This record gives sequence, structure tokens and C-alpha cells, in this order.
Amino acid sequence: MPNIIKIDLSDKYRTLLTDVLPYELPLWYNNYNMYNCLKNNLSNYMTVSTLKNKISENLIPFNYKVFRGENKSPRVLSIIHPLSQLHVCDFYEKYATIIEYYCSKSDKSLRYPFKIATSFYGKVNKMGAQKKIDSIEMYEDDPKTASSYFKYLKYPFLYRFFESYEYHKLEKRFNHMMQVDISKCFPNIYTHSIGWATKNKRLAKNRSNGSFEHHFDTLMQNTNYKETNGIVVGPEVCRIFAEIILQQIDIDIVKILKSKYEDGIDYEIRRYVDDYFIFYRSLNVGEAVHLAISDALVKYKLHLNEAKTEYIVRPFTTKISITKNNIKNTIHKLFNYKTEKNGEIHKINYPDRKANQIISKIKMVIFQNNVLYSSISNYLIKSIENQFTDLINEINGLDKKEEHHLNWILVDLDVLFFFYAMDIRVRTTDKIAKQVEFLLTTISTWKEEAIKEVIYKKIFDLIKQAIDIFLITKGELYGLEILNLLVLLTLLPVHYQLDVNRLDQYYLRLIGTTSEDDFYFIWVTFLLYIKNNNVYDEIKSKLIILAKDYLTNNKDLFNSSHYFILFFDFASCPYVEKNIRSDVINKVKKINKANYKDETKDYILNNDFIVQWKKTDYLQNSLNKREFIFSYE
Repeated sequence: MPNIIKIDLSDKYRTLLTDVLPYELPLWYNNYNMYNCLKNNLSNYMTVSTLKNKISENLIPFNYKVFRGENKSPRVLSIIHPLSQLHVCDFYEKYATIIEYYCSKSDKSLRYPFKIATSFYGKVNKMGAQKKIDSIEMYEDDPKTASSYFKYLKYPFLYRFFESYEYHKLEKRFNHMMQVDISKCFPNIYTHSIGWATKNKRLAKNRSNGSFEHHFDTLMQNTNYKETNGIVVGPEVCRIFAEIILQQIDIDIVKILKSKYEDGIDYEIRRYVDDYFIFYRSLNVGEAVHLAISDALVKYKLHLNEAKTEYIVRPFTTKISITKNNIKNTIHKLFNYKTEKNGEIHKINYPDRKANQIISKIKMVIFQNNVLYSSISNYLIKSIENQFTDLINEINGLDKKEEHHLNWILVDLDVLFFFYAMDIRVRTTDKIAKQVEFLLTTISTWKEEAIKEVIYKKIFDLIKQAIDIFLITKGELYGLEILNLLVLLTLLPVHYQLDVNRLDQYYLRLIGTTSEDDFYFIWVTFLLYIKNNNVYDEIKSKLIILAKDYLTNNKDLFNSSHYFILFFDFASCPYVEKNIRSDVINKVKKINKANYKDETKDYILNNDFIVQWKKTDYLQNSLNKREFIFSYE
């Protein structure tokens, strides 16, 4: 039975674990360690940085790009400054109930926060960790926090709406559906417009400095280097800011149409973040609703992306939905073949041949429906993962592991990595990483060493191949996908390591695509891979010189989020000699005109900040935590 776990509502810092980071991050990156640092030792970081914990500071977010799929422009995401993250904690503590109110005004929204999370369900597994139930979860050794600060209605993912009774009811009543979205919604949101949404434009211009909308406006500027045009993309708090504005726009749309058409009778509107779904019977009504949405958005300096408008006539289904259903049936047939009628696992002798057969049949389904891999990759990989997990659990329960058991594992790995190679992105890499970690953890207790070695070698080769494919096929690199694959190799036994030339090629290719303010991910990932292995000393020297030059010559210093987190992670990195770290700290102290004692310096030298350098199981822990981070698409 699941346990109901109470959240410590007095802990305002829990926001650091839920609402301030993007989902698409390196596998090792989370805020759990920083949470403890800032909660228990904030004064040390303030003293070293000489920053004042005030919202008036000029704080620069750490912006980075992620690959979104073929023929799509990259998405720019942001890690807001650690001090900005603390300001979000303060804001939530003061205004959480007002956020609830402003996010519950419209009945058109499909995803919105409706109340502060006070408890959540957890289920203790055999390893003593809390396992997620219905996307809400925690771990015993971590602060008691849900996956988000607020509880949400109605649908955590858009596909849940398409599978819902609500959607089918709308299809009964209306024979047309139109889908439109806002063009570059977050980058175009004007921060002052929060006042227009909560009051009106005239009253907003006369607002009090102590008002909710003034504080939220100022907070959004604080996260984005005082910019008023656009908000950063990634943190949940920014989605909430947008949601408040878009809820008022929902209301405005209905008002515009009220004189001619009745909401709920002539048409229905649903909105998922910045995507609108219009349901109607008459084409004239559909165009009128479309125009009303456009007019309502213009008042907030927002516009529809006309190029992406889609029209659907009953039955309300798409090529993607049809493909997913066909994939589901195909995978069920293909993978059920593994088990004989007597319950034993079917024997096969040529795993590569069987993998090719499965891959070909799934490819045919995708080809017949004329959809892009990127549109169904998450579903496809998850479906294969589910079958793979069942297989591993079944084999794990056997007293003796035999060659045909190994062969089926090799088949599933080949199939999984083939379709992953078709759409290498952060989210698909995340799924692969969790599956590889699960497999390696499971086989670690097996007695059959020869079987284990074959699996290790297979994973090593497949990951190398995936990195090479990404490097060769992508014209412009953003790097996060490769870095996550690279760090995944650290889960393998130590004798499976890349040769120096190959690793150096990876480094040179990646570092050549960065600027001086976005190499932090590369720097940390390569040191996590290299550690103290003297085979890679030359590459490590390059990394140390890169960090030293940046930390002692950057003009923004600690006002930059990139600088702030790199400095404290560099200072505590055990793979850089202590005298080098100490020398950099002294130089930065002088440049920054800081004044602190040796005990403060010793603290930052010996205490991890973001990266858990000293934990050997850092990646396994991070992967477990990432499983419980809420994401949406």
C-alpha cells in the first residue's frame, strides 16, 4: 500500500527542488546538494561572491541550447542564477495562495496549478527508497518534497487529454477541431503585462511596489538580467507566470465572442500551455474563434503561429495517434514471441538477425503512416523499454542464466539503440540512460561473469556508436546529448574506457561549439569521466587551464549564473589539485575585493556545490531523482 507522506510546508527552500530548473539538463545535474548548501550555509556563498541577496542585483542566467529534432531550431533553456532561485523561494512563500487564485480563473486551461502540495503518495521498495505513485514521489534520504510545489489539474501531458473522456465528449458535440499555437510565447511575453492580466493596463501603470503583480514582474526581470521583453524558458515558475497571463487571455477571448457566439454551445476552447484547441461545427464560427484568439493575444504583444495551424475533421485522430496504436500492436506481437506456451523463454541463436527482423517490422509501421521519428520516438522507446524491463526481471528471477537469455538481451539492446539513433535528443537520451542503469544494476549480482562481460561490451559499443552518429550527422552541435552519453559510460567497469585520441576528439569538437559562457557542462562531464586517470592527463590539463582563465578573467564574476556555479564546483573538485584550486580562489578573492577568513575558504574547498564529486554513486542517485522530476512537452 502507498504511504501518504506529509511535506514540510515550513521549508521554503523546497522550491529549489521543484520549480526553478529546466528538465533538459546533464544527467548529473540537480539541485539537491545546492539545496543543503544554501539552506544551511548561505552566508559563506554570499561572503565569497560579495553579492547581496537582494532582488535588485543584476543577475545573468546561464543560457544553453538543446537539440529539438530534425528540421527544428534549437530550444534555448536557462538555469537562472542561484540567488534568483532563492528569490523564487521567497516569492512562493509569500504569494502561493494568490498564484492559486490567478491560475484558476479560466476553465479553458488543461494544465494549471490549483493548490499547494501538502502531501503525496510514496511506496517503499525493497531498497528502502520511496517509489513514485502517479508521478508524485520522493526519496527517504532527500528532503521531503513532491515533484512540484503545487498540485496540478487537469493533464500532466497533452496526450492524456487526447485519450480522455473529456476529449471524446467534445468530439461527440463538434465535428471540427482547429489547433493553433502562440509564436515564440515565452520569448515574447512582456513582463509588465502580468499587471494587465491581474488588473488592467490602466490600473497596472499605477500599481503599488508592494503588489503581487509588481513583485512577480520584478522577479521575472531578476531571472533574466533585468529584461522586460521575454521570460526565460525552462523553470516551472516561468510557466506559472505565463499561465496567469494566458488565463486572462482565455477570459478575454470569450468576451470578444459573446455578442455573436455562446461559449460551450457554438464552440469550445481548450488550451495546453501555449497551444489552443478550438472545437466547432460551423466553419464561420471556427474562423471567428481563431480571429478572437489572435485579437486577444495582440493586446499582450503576442501572436499566433499561423504556419502551424492544423484543421481536423471527425474522427479526431492524427497520423501520430494511428502510428502509436499500430506500434503498440506490433511490439506486443513481436515481443510476446519471446515466451513459449510453457512459460519458458524462447531459444534463439542469432540475436543480430532477430533484432533486424524486429527493427524492419517497426520501421514499416512508421513508413506506412508517414510520420517523423521525432514525433513518436518517446512513445516508441518507452514501449520497447517496458518489454525490455519485463524480460530482464524475468531472467533475473531464474537460477541460471543461459546463452539464449543473453541473446534476447542483445536483441533488445540493438532494437532500443537503433530507434534511439533515429532521434538523439536529451529526453530520449534520458530514457536510454535509465534503462542502461537498470540493466547494469540488475546484472551486477549475477554469477555468470561471461554473460555480464558480453553485456558490458555491447553497451560500450552501442554508446560509442551513438556518440559518433550524433557527431557525424549533426551540422551544428549543442552537446548535451553527447555529454549525457559520455557520462553514462562511467557506469561500466573501469576497464571499459575510451582511448585518449577518441576522447580528445570528442572534447575538441564540443569545446569548439561553445562560447566562454557556456562550457560548464562540458567541463564537469569530462572531469567526471576522467577523474584521476592519468591516461587522460593532457585533456585534464586543458580543462584546468580553461577554467582558470575564465574564472580569473571574466568581467561579470559572480553576477553570472555560469560563473557562480562553475567557481564553487571548481573550488570543490577533488580531481583538480588543491593548491591549484586554492590559488584560483585567492586570485578571484583579490579581483572581487572580497573579505573572508581561511575557514570560509576551507569550506568551499571541501564542500560540493552542484556536482557531487565525492559520491561514487552520484549518477545512479541523480537518475533516480530525475525519474521524479516533472516534465511536459
